[in-house]
Amino acid sequence: MTETTLDPVIEKAAGLAREWQNRANGLLTDEEKRIQSQMAKLLNRPEDKVTLTKLIDRSFRSSDFSKVAEQVVHILEKDGVPRFFSFQEKILAQIFSRAGRHLPKISVPKLIDAIRKQSSRSIVPGEAEALHAHLATRRAEGVRMNINHLGEAVLGEGECAERLKTYVEDLKNPDIEYISVKISTIYSQINSFAFEETIQVLVERLSLLYRTAAAYHYSHPDGSLTPKFVNLDMEEYRDLAITAEAFCRTLNQPEFLGHSAGLVLQAYLPDAWPMQQQLTDWARKRVASGGAPIKIRLVKGANMEMEQVDAALHNWPLAPYDNKLDVDANYRRMVDYGMDPENIRAVHLGIGSHNLFELAYAWERAKANGVTAFVGFEMLEGMADHVRRAIQETTGAVLYYAPVAGREQFINAIAYLIRRLDENTGPENFLRYSCKLNVGSEEWKFLENQYHAACRHRKTAGSAGHRIQNRRREDLSAKKGTFHEKCFVNEADTDFTLAENRIWAAEVREKWEVKEEKEALKIPLVIAGEEIFGERKTGTQLDPSTASGEKRLTAALFAMGTDADVQKAVATAKADPDGWRSLSWEERHAYLSKAAAELRVLRADLMGAAAANTGKLFSEADPEISEAIDFAEFYPWSTKSFTELSGMEMKGKGVGLVVSPWNFPVAIPCGGVVAALAAGNTVIFKPASDAVLAAWILCQAFWKAGISRNTLQFLPGSGSSVGAGLVNHRDVDFVILTGGTETGLRILKDRPDLFLCAETGGKNATIVSSMSDRDAAIANVIHSAFSNTGQKCSATSLLILEKDVYDDEKFRQQLVDAAKSWHVGSPWDFRSKMGPLAQPPSGDLLRALTTLEPGEEWVLKPEQVGDNPYLWTPGIKYGTKEGSYSHITEFFGPVLCVMRAKNLKHAISIVNATGYGLTSALESLDPREQALWKDSIKAGNLYINRGSTGAIVLRQPFGGMGKSAMGSGIKAGGPNYVSQFMHFEEKDWPSAGPIDADHGVLRLAQDMALKAKWGGFGEDKEDILKFSRAVESYLFWWQEEFSREKDYFRLRGQDNLVRYRSVGRVVIRIHEKDSLFDLLARIAACRITACPFELSMAPDMGGRVVDFLTTHWAEKLLQGAAVLRETDQALGERIPSLDRIRYAAEDRVPEGLLKKAAETGFYVARVPVFMEGRIELLQYLREQSICHTYHRYGNLGERGLV
Repeated sequence: MTETTLDPVIEKAAGLAREWQNRANGLLTDEEKRIQSQMAKLLNRPEDKVTLTKLIDRSFRSSDFSKVAEQVVHILEKDGVPRFFSFQEKILAQIFSRAGRHLPKISVPKLIDAIRKQSSRSIVPGEAEALHAHLATRRAEGVRMNINHLGEAVLGEGECAERLKTYVEDLKNPDIEYISVKISTIYSQINSFAFEETIQVLVERLSLLYRTAAAYHYSHPDGSLTPKFVNLDMEEYRDLAITAEAFCRTLNQPEFLGHSAGLVLQAYLPDAWPMQQQLTDWARKRVASGGAPIKIRLVKGANMEMEQVDAALHNWPLAPYDNKLDVDANYRRMVDYGMDPENIRAVHLGIGSHNLFELAYAWERAKANGVTAFVGFEMLEGMADHVRRAIQETTGAVLYYAPVAGREQFINAIAYLIRRLDENTGPENFLRYSCKLNVGSEEWKFLENQYHAACRHRKTAGSAGHRIQNRRREDLSAKKGTFHEKCFVNEADTDFTLAENRIWAAEVREKWEVKEEKEALKIPLVIAGEEIFGERKTGTQLDPSTASGEKRLTAALFAMGTDADVQKAVATAKADPDGWRSLSWEERHAYLSKAAAELRVLRADLMGAAAANTGKLFSEADPEISEAIDFAEFYPWSTKSFTELSGMEMKGKGVGLVVSPWNFPVAIPCGGVVAALAAGNTVIFKPASDAVLAAWILCQAFWKAGISRNTLQFLPGSGSSVGAGLVNHRDVDFVILTGGTETGLRILKDRPDLFLCAETGGKNATIVSSMSDRDAAIANVIHSAFSNTGQKCSATSLLILEKDVYDDEKFRQQLVDAAKSWHVGSPWDFRSKMGPLAQPPSGDLLRALTTLEPGEEWVLKPEQVGDNPYLWTPGIKYGTKEGSYSHITEFFGPVLCVMRAKNLKHAISIVNATGYGLTSALESLDPREQALWKDSIKAGNLYINRGSTGAIVLRQPFGGMGKSAMGSGIKAGGPNYVSQFMHFEEKDWPSAGPIDADHGVLRLAQDMALKAKWGGFGEDKEDILKFSRAVESYLFWWQEEFSREKDYFRLRGQDNLVRYRSVGRVVIRIHEKDSLFDLLARIAACRITACPFELSMAPDMGGRVVDFLTTHWAEKLLQGAAVLRETDQALGERIPSLDRIRYAAEDRVPEGLLKKAAETGFYVARVPVFMEGRIELLQYLREQSICHTYHRYGNLGERGLV
């Protein structure tokens, strides 16, 4: 027997759908036919949808009409006038293209009015008179209305109060029967971590709405009265559990036992089916005890594109089904369950769909079950009015979901319009085919086949949620990661929307929360394989969140190293008694892969230790642990590319010292330790004295993985004794430092010849253009400025606003409201969005928190919280002047300084004037502004339309320029980082593949090589041939690696580009020991990497290499570059005007020059000159990371057409 025979409703519904479609076609008005024809043209030209989306998205952004006009003209010139425009619209667009930018005060308001008018079919005007008229018209047509005030998640509690006020006024309005509310519009601080606390706030605010709804009645056309109705919308997957729980708990209150309310379930979520059953069980008990029924509005779901982006960025499973068959089958299954007579009397159903087969199936099922009185049909305002009229003849009143936006709020409609465009044009969506749809056509047959397939699949579609991560029951025994899987994938953070993971977090808190009755952990030194605690001074690890006056709670005690400990540790590291340096790359990779596995096991303890020791919130610590795991997986894996270079041998530099900070107590030290170990070095780890506890837990992962306590030694102690003793020890071969600029300079002053790899400070800025999405900009800025209490070297400290944004009072209010709404408190209080400082503020930070500079004003004044000197609320000051203390000083705390810029170029100059260059962000929707900014800003990590913090390994390799970095400038988390801790030796000639483009240096090298092969150049023959091979290798690697922008992940909705920029002005310093090859190769490298360069040598220097500079070969190679004769001292004096000095070997750099360079942290490149371009060209380039979030509410624009 067939499914249809077993269930006659299926075929009856198909027949009814055919009837409705034929009737709807007969009801079409001339205007509706015109709109359908226009829509059909849009569907046939998807590129027009992209153009339309741009016009909608960018026409409302700036109050400067000339900018808007210029933007619209640019879009029309680039993309052309959309073909689906009517003849009149095309003429108007052409007129705008020619004259609009010249008369913007006239043209732009007309354009905006035209877009609003076009949108009014689906977005109801929010002005009182217009809304009243529209509701009256629909009432006369027998249409019920569900009002939804458009807007994305609100940013602050002040805005939430306004939204609540609007909803209450709606419920009091006699014209309005029914409203829809998103929980994110009534509470701005929804937090999965603080689930219970979030629910409590939502219950309080929903109670206000339900109480108002119960107090006011709507008068129906037949004279009957019913209480107003509040429906809770659902948008993102993460809203599901919180919305349902808040809904039930609010209605569980005795005062609402007799009150009905509703919520939405989205069938594209497999989780919706069990949630429906859970809600139905609850509702049946409620009704059985005398309570009122509830309502569930069933929809398919309209946020798929954003869910796909969210899954891609977090490396989580896609929450919705990934195919329409499952979605439709789940919808059908939920209808069947809801239509059960025992269920529907407790849970009334709203069938939200435009798919005639879905509507017909629901109607026939309701008739078959005798429950039509409990079912309503719901459609979207303005989408298919003729279909509504046809259905209404059969079913009675239809409820319209009516988005509302007034003129001043119309910008809130942009996201809705874009989502509707995506939904209506989806390749399998019913609405896509609804234009000129005829029964019996190929399109109809396709849709009918879809319907029958879903009916057959009702009972077999999966119903288990896709998000199944469970930190409490993870299988961590599986072999995974780069060693086993031969590819690198970023570790997924914890998904705290899942109940089991929230329980896990609570268990971590229970174990690690610092309390008076808990005994402090004792942390030993680990030197030469031995743990040492007794007979040493001890330091304390305080929990900054528990401070009260003079009272402090101690999380741990740690042994502090002595000078003798330093000597013993360095001697052990140098001796390498366990043979770490002699292991192969693969063997080291195997050990570090085990360390990554142990880090996964230790996630809970690392998170708890970071909170107990540094006050770090779990929401900040968890991603940091993922980053640590990424380092452990990526660095040894990245080493392979260097081991595969033919002709090169490599080994570790020897003894590495990792000096880590307190603000990232897990990820940063882990990265340094792993990089040094992966390169083949033994390591001494000296953690920050304020973060020893987390460092101790971190080390366990390496030791448990089998890396010996001789290979990795643990030596906490004071910076002035232990730190200085280690840094200045001649047997320490390199130092990896993350800390302040002054610390790095002090180290170099004490030991100018040290190889120091240092990521130092940052005075980072976000520029907000007038062509930005201002709501998104505020959300990004607030997170960038105040997450981790502003204690990130990447934090946004300067906010530079284009003049019309700076002068926008609404923007200022929203910015302040968003920051003021953050809960400041302990990491043990899961409501906290901002935790404590690691130390009470002093110096620059204390001044910034308590003092205004000339011209500044507090728009949000920071305050100490209670008597805890570590806890401060966020501060925002407007009016910061160029060149002022606030402009150029790093504060490292929760202070945001706001500056006004005349235009984007002016804003860029303000950013570059700080002298730092770590991270920088731009908020702009204009691709031309983005291009200008990318080419002009001086920073290592660039972010477009996202926050300036949160770099992820290989997605956004991290490191800066200028005062933000010391050393060669190779980025952490990037493909080259490990190489700087290796010694390379060239044993053979490099290989190179085909070179695609001609180059003058290549032609010259080939000519010289040809002459050398036939006896020319005498005893320099070998150098000339090496030079020729080097040029081939340099050009090959320039072509394959260094001239290209690479995206290693190609994530949906976000570009993550790694590129190389010329290091700038280079001096090639010639030494009497240099070979001709050393000279020629360095010149070629500068030419190929486009570095401006000059040659420099001692005044009295002579010899064959110098003589070569007088030849015509040298003239061709130098291309006019200067050749200077100067003393070492004179060269040193020129350092401030240079970007790099390139020596051919370490032993050729005079001590005096290194001391001069050390004064400013200037890097003197002094590794040997190699023929191998993969290694040599790194000396002439800076890495830069660009992260660009390009999707708009999930819509991919042109990318979606591919």
